[in-house]
Amino acid sequence: VRAVVLTPEFTRRATDGRGRRLVHDGRKRRRFEVLARPELDALFRTARRMTGDAGLAQDLVQDTCLKAYKAFSPDDEPRHIRPWLFRILINGVVDHARHRQREALGTRNAELIAAAQIDLELHSRPDRALAGRETGRAIEAALAGLPIDLRAVAILVLIEEASYADTAAALSITDDLVRSRLS
Repeated sequence: VRAVVLTPEFTRRATDGRGRRLVHDGRKRRRFEVLARPELDALFRTARRMTGDAGLAQDLVQDTCLKAYKAFSPDDEPRHIRPWLFRILINGVVDHARHRQREALGTRNAELIAAAQIDLELHSRPDRALAGRETGRAIEAALAGLPIDLRAVAILVLIEEASYADTAAALSITDDLVRSRLS
């Protein structure tokens, strides 16, 4: 994901909606990269787990970065960029799911979720890879059965290990609602 998101292609695509390029300020681009780059892997993992599609996840992360970059100002940058980026991503995933649901005219949300790819670190040992695949399938099946709002909380808190406060900020809900959705 790192090689795809903040590339010259990214800078060519970053326009203001009227075709004017937004990447004219090298300082803005450098500062955005410094802040956003460490979050790209977590954003990708979250998008992949929520959609079940690595290609779609990559597109959603790209869109997240474009939207964030357009709103970003190095002089007035967000205090907590991680929850802000996750909020943009989750909103994009939800919008995509709603769009797909409308297209499918009532097909189940589970059709949007396929089995996730096994994380690369599981392939270091064959016995771990097998156990990891089985566990991964069970987790993905459980996540696929959850409504998207509960799935988002579960992925951020239980898998990405985000705090309740960061999860609440990313999803624009209260800490109490995060706790409630996990109970």
